[in-house]
Amino acid sequence: KMLLGVWAFESMTTIRNAKRQEITILYRDEKNIETLQFETSGAIKYNVLNDGIEKNGNGIWFADDNHITIIVESDTTYGTFSIDENMLTLVINSEETDKLYENSTIIKYIKKY
Repeated sequence: KMLLGVWAFESMTTIRNAKRQEITILYRDEKNIETLQFETSGAIKYNVLNDGIEKNGNGIWFADDNHITIIVESDTTYGTFSIDENMLTLVINSEETDKLYENSTIIKYIKKY
């Protein structure tokens, strides 16, 4: 229930477990703006402005306890979430494959309304 509403992207931290752990942090700025809107119907709407290019669309979401699944077109994202006051933290773990090291992405959003 607490997920409902509109959230604005604040930061994204990617941790790659390569030979040495690599950490990359991206912060919101005028060129990188994103909002997510979780609706009671189970729909999710997103609006992304990335380097002046706007992308928006929608998908579906469902959550139980602290696990969340978001499906947009052919992409399914599994993760966990936590909400502390007006900050939403999504943690998405990708398994290691032949081509990619295992990595974790921690995305923070601030509640807009």
